[in-house]
Amino acid sequence: MSNDHNAGATSGSQPSLDLAKYTLSTSVEIAHHLAGIAKNGHMVTVFSNKGKTFILTRFLEVDHKAGTLVFDWGADPETNEHLLASERNVFVCSPEGVKTQFVTGQVRRVEWEGQPAFQADLPGQVIKLQRREFFRIQTPVASPVMCHVADYPHKPVDLALFDVSLGGVSMWLPQPGTPGFDIGQQYQRCTLDLKPLGALHIGLEVRHRLAAKLRNGNEAVRIGCSYLGLTPAMETLIQRYVGLLERERRALVG
Repeated sequence: MSNDHNAGATSGSQPSLDLAKYTLSTSVEIAHHLAGIAKNGHMVTVFSNKGKTFILTRFLEVDHKAGTLVFDWGADPETNEHLLASERNVFVCSPEGVKTQFVTGQVRRVEWEGQPAFQADLPGQVIKLQRREFFRIQTPVASPVMCHVADYPHKPVDLALFDVSLGGVSMWLPQPGTPGFDIGQQYQRCTLDLKPLGALHIGLEVRHRLAAKLRNGNEAVRIGCSYLGLTPAMETLIQRYVGLLERERRALVG
């Protein structure tokens, strides 16, 4: 991710995407894709109020014939009101590390099985990015997020995160010649300190290694890892943390 809710955004070091090949544009394929997200209960972030507020929700019903999408009511009343008043809303989720993003117009309040819910018209197109590197967000440099690897051979080690997404994390090795952390290696007892939201206890598998040169001229190695055993509760925590980082980034920029 780079700016997880900006349509088609990529990080500054990445080339711009040709979004046409990542776009679903027929009503049948859009409804089918969103129905799959609903069936599996994936968490969805909805940004409203010009990106100033967001809720975490789940899709409740996708009705292809009616052309509507029903999703769960948010926990905060004020944020719900902002969403109802918002004319443009951006939906983002990342089931199995594949980013789905689309935009709708104003949503409506409806009743769903006796409870309040939101309803929106199905979008005209949905962006479905297959590559994880396009929706990561960098972690704070001044206050690094640390990953404690308890089952690193001989003694535990702490690695500083470079970025984080629902697909995985990338981290700096303490020294370029640090043993272990080869592609395909797994570490089952890892703890990510996602302050102030809490700790994430997760397994990690090394998927790639990248040699880099830091601003001070020192050589460094960054490893990219995917999650092992990601549960819905863990997914929610990561999504909340990514949303928090994005709000902080926007506050600094704006």
